[in-house]
Amino acid sequence: MPRRLRSIGALLATTALSLTVATGTAHAASPADAVVNGTGKSSPSAADGADYWTPERMAAATPAAEPTDASTTPSSPPSSGIAQSSPGSLPAGATAAPGTATPQSLTYFWQSKVWSGHGVMPATTIGKLYFTDTSGEGHWCTATTIASNNRSTVWTAGHCVTDGKKHWYSKFLFAPDYHDAEWPYGTWSGKAWAAPNGYFDGGDKTYDMAAIALYTNNSGSKVGDVVGQQGYQFSDSNNGRLWPDVRSFGYPQDTHPARSDIDPNAHDLRFCVGEVTTPAYQEISCDMGHGASGGPSLYDLQLSRGWGYIIGLNSFQNSMASHINFGPVLGTAAVNALNAVKSQ
Repeated sequence: MPRRLRSIGALLATTALSLTVATGTAHAASPADAVVNGTGKSSPSAADGADYWTPERMAAATPAAEPTDASTTPSSPPSSGIAQSSPGSLPAGATAAPGTATPQSLTYFWQSKVWSGHGVMPATTIGKLYFTDTSGEGHWCTATTIASNNRSTVWTAGHCVTDGKKHWYSKFLFAPDYHDAEWPYGTWSGKAWAAPNGYFDGGDKTYDMAAIALYTNNSGSKVGDVVGQQGYQFSDSNNGRLWPDVRSFGYPQDTHPARSDIDPNAHDLRFCVGEVTTPAYQEISCDMGHGASGGPSLYDLQLSRGWGYIIGLNSFQNSMASHINFGPVLGTAAVNALNAVKSQ
């Protein structure tokens, strides 16, 4: 066989071996920060979150299992230096509160407090994300509406959408502004989702992030039009950056270290205020534990407009005796995940 034909044959064989399969679709083997996609039904049905999640099932759900690897050394550095950002937005037809939004210097605290400002942003943009795992068990994480073309996308942790072993979770349901066992704005079910290949295939915490596009609700309304959207700033250059005056949110069932004044049913939206540093992973001093997974770190959150910029998320803690929460740097992988669903 001529050398040129042998080379082409070898190339084709190598390409064939580089394919992986997820949810019945072939995907070319790709860098860890490339994404893998999953989709729901063509329309909501009893097999999806809209009808599955009864109040009883929501009450019986447990927090998502966090990554078990407690290492705080990322597997790889940021990749290509890509950056993407967008401001947040108000609900459809809403106007900002009077006055000029100005940055503010906040008092830092790591012992989380209950957020009481419901019915307005930012609380309306943050909610519980329910799902079922590969065994059919029900769990929750925290998720946030994020600026997107479809006004129907939420941002959360990768371990809230996949087991990290090439299996998707299912029956996603987002309940914004959840508090006191109520969801005053109703719910939206998952339509399409994406997570970096690095988390989907191996559970690498460096890529513990995900985006989910949602169907319209029973009234035909998009979630962003009803509750508003948070902005975001994603960039590989954020590695090593210090972000002051950040608010971290979540729905934790417990704290680290443990406290006795935490609602074990996680009916409260809680938050901490601090600075986010990125010596390796992003770090913030905050004691929110299980259930806060996927909750946003919001920078430049100005209450007069109700939105800030998602610059991080709650992923894991390396010790229940420590009050540090860790999260991945949101750069190329985050841009890819969001772009994969934001027009769905």
